[in-house]
Amino acid sequence: MSATKTMIEVRGLGKMFTLHNQGGMRLPVLDAVDFDAGAGDCLVLAGPSGTGKSTLLRCLYGNYLATEGSIRVRAADQWVEMVGAPEQRILALRRDVIGYVSQFLRVIPRVSALEVVAEPLRMAGVEGEAARERAAALLRRLNVPPRLWGLAPATFSGGEQQRVNIARGFIAGHPILLLDEPTASLDADNRQVVIELIHEALAAGRCLLGIFHDAQVRDAVATQTLALRPALPATADME
Repeated sequence: MSATKTMIEVRGLGKMFTLHNQGGMRLPVLDAVDFDAGAGDCLVLAGPSGTGKSTLLRCLYGNYLATEGSIRVRAADQWVEMVGAPEQRILALRRDVIGYVSQFLRVIPRVSALEVVAEPLRMAGVEGEAARERAAALLRRLNVPPRLWGLAPATFSGGEQQRVNIARGFIAGHPILLLDEPTASLDADNRQVVIELIHEALAAGRCLLGIFHDAQVRDAVATQTLALRPALPATADME
């Protein structure tokens, strides 16, 4: 591992879904996942479709509750166990420690693109005008035209929405940042901008974990790779 300061430790992580509308079938997605990632690392999740890459990111963000195992993250030089943590603790970690760039922007009605990007900074205590100036700089860098900044992103193309999503994810400087195919809808020029943003985040000592199906992007940013394997076959045991 390239970093000296570990930011996240995962041990024995498992995730099982129960399909109640299919007779209680239990579907394992993650099984005994172990890894460490640190400041300056970009850990790329690898493996074919169905091996749980997006599920793992959602467990790390607290959207999914792990069935077993441990997820520990470093928060202000203290270790916090996420598995089983109360909701308020998870929300505080999302505000201060763990950022997330999903494949799709969660569109907020009637809120402008500029305010969508600036919101994480305002939640962190940055004054409104300063937050908007930093949001404008990121949107400009990601080639979102200024004429769109005052509009709600619901009206944007998929690529424009993704660039707004990337700007929102990177702006607050979370020590840990999760990336779920951030370049999937981007052209070559904007993919290069994202690569540059990732390199700058790593140089600043942030810890990134991501899914990148674009081989060029993956090769440009990875400092280590975690190969996920398919979990055991599903069972039809009744609960």
